[in-house]
Order: sequence, then C-alpha cells, then structure tokens
Amino acid sequence: MLLAVCSRRPLLDAHLIRLSVRGLFSESGVWERDYKAETRRQVEQWWHGRIQEQWQRDAADQSSRKKFYVLSMFPYPSGRLHMGHVRVYTISDTIGHFQRMRGHQVLNPMGWDAFGLPAENAAIERGLDPEDWTKSNIESMRKQLDSLGLCFNWDREVTTCLPDYYKWTQYLFNKLFEAGLAYQKEALVNWDPVDQTVLADEQVDESGRSWRSGAPVEQKLLKQWFIKTTNYAKPLLDALADLPEWYGVKSMQANWIGDCSGCFFNHIMKVDGRDSGEVLAAYTCSPEAVFGAAYVSVLPSHRLLHGSSALKTALLRALRHGRDSLTDVTALNVFTGREVPVVISSKNEFDGHLDTVIGIPESSEEDAELAQSLGLSWISVLKTEEDGTQTLINSDEFTGQSRAEAFNSVTQKARERNAGGYLTSTKLRDWLISRQRYWGTPIPIVHCGACGPVPVPVEELPVMLPKVPSLSGKGASPLKTARDWLRCQCPRCKGPAERETDTMDTFVDSSWYYFRYTDPQNTLRPFERSRADHWMPVDVYIGGKEHAVMHLYYARFLSHFCRDQGMVSHREPFRKLLVQGLIKGQTFRVPETGQYLKKEDIDFSGPEPIQRDTGGRLQVTWEKMSKSKHNGLDPQEVLQQYGLDTMRLYLLYAAPPEQDILWDVKTDAIPGVLRWQARLWGLVTKLRAAREGPETPNPSVLNKRERSEARKIWENKNYAITQYFTILSSFTHPHLASVFSLFCPQINNKVCGSVSVPREVAQDAQKVQELVLNSPLGVRLLSERVIKKAILSPRTALINFLVDE
Repeated sequence: MLLAVCSRRPLLDAHLIRLSVRGLFSESGVWERDYKAETRRQVEQWWHGRIQEQWQRDAADQSSRKKFYVLSMFPYPSGRLHMGHVRVYTISDTIGHFQRMRGHQVLNPMGWDAFGLPAENAAIERGLDPEDWTKSNIESMRKQLDSLGLCFNWDREVTTCLPDYYKWTQYLFNKLFEAGLAYQKEALVNWDPVDQTVLADEQVDESGRSWRSGAPVEQKLLKQWFIKTTNYAKPLLDALADLPEWYGVKSMQANWIGDCSGCFFNHIMKVDGRDSGEVLAAYTCSPEAVFGAAYVSVLPSHRLLHGSSALKTALLRALRHGRDSLTDVTALNVFTGREVPVVISSKNEFDGHLDTVIGIPESSEEDAELAQSLGLSWISVLKTEEDGTQTLINSDEFTGQSRAEAFNSVTQKARERNAGGYLTSTKLRDWLISRQRYWGTPIPIVHCGACGPVPVPVEELPVMLPKVPSLSGKGASPLKTARDWLRCQCPRCKGPAERETDTMDTFVDSSWYYFRYTDPQNTLRPFERSRADHWMPVDVYIGGKEHAVMHLYYARFLSHFCRDQGMVSHREPFRKLLVQGLIKGQTFRVPETGQYLKKEDIDFSGPEPIQRDTGGRLQVTWEKMSKSKHNGLDPQEVLQQYGLDTMRLYLLYAAPPEQDILWDVKTDAIPGVLRWQARLWGLVTKLRAAREGPETPNPSVLNKRERSEARKIWENKNYAITQYFTILSSFTHPHLASVFSLFCPQINNKVCGSVSVPREVAQDAQKVQELVLNSPLGVRLLSERVIKKAILSPRTALINFLVDE
C-alpha cells in the first residue's frame, strides 16, 4: 500500500509514502529469513481463510462498479480433481483476481455438471444410488477445490441434478416444445450396446465406436426427442462475425454448421389421397424455385420404410433396390399448396446428412433427368431475361421477382407461415436429446391416448426423478420400472396417461447454466432478466478444446432462443473464449504389445528409458494424462510436495494458456519456480533489513555506474513496482503476494517511504491515519505540518495527505 502526502498551492510540495499492509504470516510477527517448505506452508495456511473472507466481502459489494464475468466450464463430479482441472481453475481465478484489482465487480462462480452416464455406471458397479454417489463426490471435490485456495462465488453454486435446477431445465424444454422446436419422431439412431443408450453422431468416433465405452456402435430405430437447432443455423453462423475473440474456435463452429444455402419445407404425406398423419421436411438448395418441384425423394434407409409409419407398406411395395422407385405416396407442400409424388432414390446417400430432398428440374440437371425417366411433369417457374438474369413465373405472389429476391422473400414467408424456410446446411442435423438411462433430467411430457404428447404445466414442475428398485444399465429406460410414477393424469383432458421415460442428454443441462449463475436462488423463473442482463455476456469463458463444437453450439443456440423469447437482451453468451491446452504426461509403451508401463517398471538411469525387467527399448510419447496410461499426476501430491503458490505459478509459467504443458518426469520446471520464489523472498528480506536498520542509505557510496543504474530504477520506480507486484499478486496466488502487499496504481508523486499496517484495518481510514502519524516515518514527515485532509483510496494501497506548512 502507498501513503501519499499530497499538496496543492498554497500547500507544501507533495510527499508520497509507501504504506505496506502488514504481511507477516504468524501471530508472532517474526519474519522468516529463508523461504523453506515450512515457511511456504505457514504462509499459505495464514492467508488462506483471510483471502477467502476478503473475496466474499468484495463479492457482496453491490456498488456500481463495472462488471466482469469470468467463467470456467463446470466439472463433472467424478470425485477427484486432475491437473487439467487445476490448470483451468487457476486461470479463471487469476483473471478474477486481476479484474478485481482493476476495480471491477467480479463474478467467478462454480457448480457441477452432475447428471450423466458415469455416475449411473459407477452406481451400478458398486450397488449404490447414483444420487448418493454424486453428492459424495461433490463434497469431496469441493474440499479439493478449497485446498487450492480458489476464490469462487460459492453462494452462487449450481448443481444440475438437484430439483431446484432441473425444474428450470424442464421449463426451458417446454418453452422449446411450445415454440415448435422440440419434437418426437422415429429415427435410426446410434446405439451403444455396452452403455445401452443412444449416442449423438458427434459421440461416435471416426472408427464407428462410442466415445465413452469404446464399443462398436449399432444402428437402431427408436422414437426419440429432438430439438430443432437447424432453425437457428444461419443466425448462429452469421453471429460468429460478432465474436472476434473466439480465436481458432470460430472456424470450428462455422465448419460444424456448414454453408447455410438451403432450407427445409414441410410436407403433409398422403397415400391413396388420404392424409397419413405424417409430416415430412424435405430439403432444397433452390427455395426460390420450390413452386417448380416435380417430386420428393427419400433414401431407402429412411425411417418411413423401416418404422411404424402408416406409409411403410405403400413405400415397400414400390421399392426396387438400386433403382429410382416411383410410389403411390404423395407429398403436399404446406407452403406452395402443390402436391408431388414421392420417389425412393436409387442412391444410398444424399449430400451431407440429408435423407429427404425436393426434386426441382429447372434448378438441377440431375433432378430433370430423374423426373423425365419416371415420366413426371412439372411447372416451369424460371424465365431467363435478355441480360441472362432469371425471374420467377408461375410462383404466386413471388412471380416477377429475381431469383435473388425470391430466395429471401420465399424463405421469409415460409418461416412466417410455419412451413419451413429456415436456412441451414446439408450437413447439420437436429439435436437428438433422448437418452434411455436413469440419471438425467426427466423429459416433462405426458403421453395421452386422446391428446398426444402434452407438456407438464409449469406449476407442476419439476417432474421429479423417482427412485427405482434397481439399475442394471441394460434394456429399456429404467424409468419404465417406476410404475407409480409412470402412470399419471393428462394435464389437458384429465384422462389416464403415462409420463415420458427418456431423460435428457446432459448437454441440455449445460446449455444454460451460465444464466442460472446470475440468479441462482430464483424460485419463480430460471433467472430474472435484469440480473442476467447485468452480468451477461460472459466476459471470458475458459474450457477445453473438446467442447469447442458441441457444448458451445448448444449453449449458443439456447442463448439465441432465450433472446427470441424475451428472456435476455444479448444473443451471444460468451464474449471471449479462452481454450486452454492439455497437461500431457509422458507415456512409456512396449512397442510389441502396446502395453503402457508404470514408472516403477522403467529404468531411467541411462540416456533413454528402458523396461526394467527386460531391458527393452520403449516407445515414449506425450499424451493426455490418464490413469489407464499411467501418466497421471495427483494434484494433492504436487500440493503437498511444493505448495499451492508454487503449483499455480508453474501452471501459469510453463506455457501460454492455449498451449499444452508437457510435464516431464526428468526435467520438471517446478524447482526453477521455487528458486524464483526464494529469490523474491530474499529480496524482500533484504528490503526489510535495510528499511528497519539504524542507518539511512547513503547514495554517495555508490560509484558512477551504480548511481546511473539507481537513477534509472528511481525514474521508473512507479512502473516497476506497479507491474511487478500486480503480476505477482494476480498471476500467482495471493498467499505469497499478500505477505508482500506492495501492489499499487501508477503514481506521479514523489515516493518517500512505507509504513506497515495490519491488513484487517487497511480499509479503515481513521486507523490507517493514526498508524501512519505515529510511525517513525510519519513523525519525521508530518509531525510539524498541518494536515488539511487525509484520503484513503478504497481500491489501492494509497493514502493521500493534504498539508499546510
């Protein structure tokens, strides 16, 4: 802290005194000269609770300071932290401290992504209740996070498996349902035969295996719940232009979404002239020419040929494998009002992930050839002008428009009529959220024989997750066994009904948690708009690259949807994205078998590591830390050996946040960090000795070169002190920095000393003034002067005295 004695005419020249908050870490106040392991432990123990208390006081300050929302992706409560956790939360904690020192009102919350397969599988293996298992893990991980000295806003903690959270997940699902964006249909889905659940396409790796169990994925036809994220594809793609600080991830998001150059149109399906009850969305890259459609084509693998559809018999009757097959089924375009036949394609796939397309002969030679081969007719809708441009004909109200004009007006009018028209790509599919497992958010839908699917009214939410007799992880959804819970009354007609037994994908839970942090105790709605608007968007969002596509896409979609529902002002939830790298450990494999070896089975004494038993050479690589690869590192062991400040400083020093850290077992850089801390401790020890000694430093004993260097240091003193200790205080951890307490703002006045005061009174202007005036420095500089005013800075270690002669 700095003490400034400032004057204005006719006052005396200004004096500036550094006011050092008392930084001793023990009740005795004895300064340890050497920075030993025990000293590190005492420093961290002394400051740990005090720093937490100060953070809580700052968090409770509701003054009109500029906000800063720093958010790290919340963890799945596995029960044990790994070094990746420590790195990401060290980064967020560092940013939080830095922004608080800049005078911002900081929100740095923490919570738990607590639903999901791992807890259910672990509970099955151990014969436990997944709720008990999860809550126990949360308690354990909270203690581990606390041991790291992380300053989270724990009063805003959220846990996705608790009813007070998933009530509002269900509420948002119902909002999607009411908006026509949540729907159920039969679909060929990716089935994990080990975990016995559905996988989204992105959860299947390039070799066709499950991202969790590693089992070969099977195709299975099931009735599933989807969210129509494709309706938001173009807005989500365009909005990437408003995110300049999404370094590297914007392109991944854009590639995931694809080129939004076409749209779907809804069709009512008929057979023998009768409405079948099926509505089919078909895609075209030429929506402006949709009035000239000749047919709708489906793949042989389409659900209508394999499920329980009323069209199945008619379609299979017409199917000729390997040939384009004209059927008796017709499709009535809801937008144009025109009816065309359905053709089963000879192809096994269309562009991207499409399984249904509209054939428009005038916009595609291939479509024209197919229509001609089947003897189909169509209406001409394009007229070529003398200048080579094309305008629409025979297209109702759009006749006379250019193709470019019609592209926009047709799709806009289709959206207004709820007939399709949302621009999307051929590669993007709607979000499959159904999971046939227990430990997830129940889907708040009741199935009624008379009314169909009916959302549970908001006053009856949450639909509680019931207890079930046992979990096996096999077969149908475990919720089917909860008979009393399953049978219910239809909210609409009051007749007998059954609850939906699928649960939601956990990506739904994490698609909106950043909103809940802004208003976590709200019992009336997911969040108050004014509170969300105050904190949103998140200023810095920190997490792993593995979530750069799916989670971010779903979170952005939900945020756009909430904006359209009038729930928030901002569309984009995250202003800046910081994708931190992995912490990788060395792995040692036997080349012949691929077996990963433990470190105790390796001989490191030579120039190259070899297998201890056989002397054989090993394949050495760097891989993400994993128990199965024997290259993991327990944060608690590092903490015990080196201390908290050292571990945090190393994680920030070893590599830029976006790059991987290679944790080398032989050339570990942590000892270097320890030496730097010891040098810093020694520097302050010498400073204290010089300041408290009987003699005043005498510049005359310096030689010419030393005086020149001293002058440079003195001229740049404010910058050096400010930058050095600001970096120390925010970019390590405040334990060691709190001992020194020399952070300060830029200063233009003359520095003339420092005074130690207890930290607990550092914000009490009267007590600080008394301590300064009674100190030897204060007596010498201020005892014979008239003090007009003393001003204690509320945010920096500075006190200003205005004095007369």
